[in-house]
Amino acid sequence: MTESETLNAVNRWYALAGTGQWQRIPEAAGPTYTRHEPAGTRVVTADDYAREIGEQVAQRGVLKWEYSAFADNDIAVVVLRALGTPRGDISTVQAFRVADDKLVETWVGPFAPVAWPLPGDVGEGDGDANGRLLRRWYEEMYEQRRFAELAPELCGPVFTRHEAAGTSDVTAEEYGARLASSVGQRDEVEGRTPLIENYRVFTSGDRVGVIGTSGRRGSYVQVWRVKDNKLVESWWSGFAGVNWET
Repeated sequence: MTESETLNAVNRWYALAGTGQWQRIPEAAGPTYTRHEPAGTRVVTADDYAREIGEQVAQRGVLKWEYSAFADNDIAVVVLRALGTPRGDISTVQAFRVADDKLVETWVGPFAPVAWPLPGDVGEGDGDANGRLLRRWYEEMYEQRRFAELAPELCGPVFTRHEAAGTSDVTAEEYGARLASSVGQRDEVEGRTPLIENYRVFTSGDRVGVIGTSGRRGSYVQVWRVKDNKLVESWWSGFAGVNWET
C-alpha cells in the first residue's frame, strides 16, 4: 500500500471515533482485527469490536481524539491523545497495519496520564539514514553500553522526552549519564542480557517509529523526531508489561 492509502485508513478510523460512529467500525477495520494491547494480544471480529466500543461510548461518552501520524508502506505510527476521559487527558503511541484499506492489526502502548504536545507535520528527512541512526542507538549504544560515548553523537544537543511522567528536556550528556546509571543498576540484578530483544523500524521524513520488545519489561511503541542527523525528540508511554509478537 502507499503511504497516503495507509494514512487515509487511519484518518477514517479517527473520524469515526471522534464522532461516536462505532456502528461503522466494520467499514474501517477487519474483518478480523488483531490487537496487541498492554494486557496481551487478542483477535476480534470487526462486529464484536464495534459492539465493545459501543458499550464504552455509552458509559463515557464520545472522546475528543487528537493525533499525529506518519506511514511507512502499510504501517502507520501515531502519537495520540484523548481529552476528557474519566481518567483525565491521556496520551500514548500506537501503530497500525493496514490491508485492503482497513485496519487489520494494531500495537498500542499503555496510556500516560498526561496530554503530550503532539508532533508537528512530518518534516524532510532521509528515512534510510534515520533508520540507521536508530539502529546505532540500540545496537551500539544500548547493547554495547556505550552511553557516555555515543549519546552526544546520536542525540541532542537537547533531547525532549515525552513520557508517562510528562515532558522534560535533557542534554545528551545528561541522558547518557542517566542511562549508564539505570542500566548499570539493572545489569547488577539481571546480568548483562540484551536490553532490546527485537524491534522493527519505520521511517518517514524526519520521523522514526519502533515496535519493540525489551524482555522482562515487555513490548512498546515509540516515536522519535530527527534533526541534523540526531534524535532530538521522543514520545514513549512505557512498556506494555507483556511481550507481543512484533
